[in-house]
Amino acid sequence: MKHQQGMTLIEVLLAIALTALLAVLLGNLVNLWLDARGRLAARESTNARVLDFCGLLDRRLGGLVLRPLQEHRRPLHNAPLDWRPAENRLDWVALDALPLGAEQGAGRLRRQRLEWDAAQERLRLWRSAELDAVDTPAWQTVLDQPGVERLQLEFHGGGRWLAYPPQTEPANGIRLTFTLQGAGYVCTFALPQTG
Repeated sequence: MKHQQGMTLIEVLLAIALTALLAVLLGNLVNLWLDARGRLAARESTNARVLDFCGLLDRRLGGLVLRPLQEHRRPLHNAPLDWRPAENRLDWVALDALPLGAEQGAGRLRRQRLEWDAAQERLRLWRSAELDAVDTPAWQTVLDQPGVERLQLEFHGGGRWLAYPPQTEPANGIRLTFTLQGAGYVCTFALPQTG
């Protein structure tokens, strides 16, 4: 018998086909891994933004004070929290960490506004130094979070969560439930007692 010294054409073609199949499978695995890594990084980035937002809102709600406001020389409200569900808006007055420049008001008290625009899916946090505005106050954007698809605010009082701030006693907590880019989040804030 003769000893064969090389590979036949069929064996070469079979080796090339197997190598090509392995290369395609490996390429698909690498693409799946990169996609999963990108989704995980995006999720971590979103979680970090939500954590930053909740921390910022916690500081602003933690400085809540009872201070009547005026606009167009008329009183607005005399409650710590002014919730307007038809406008998806919550207004309150709080102490800022540091006073701003003289052109923005010398005191530390600021009007705060949390507002959700359902049509644009944006959650915004505003502030204004004009507590007793002669005209419409000038608002500064503190945070603008796009992609908020749903928002629900609840107020804790009398041992339960309510759709409106309690009337008989000050609210002692706020729960913010929202959907951001398809993921659900809940932020709960303890409120100082405002007598």
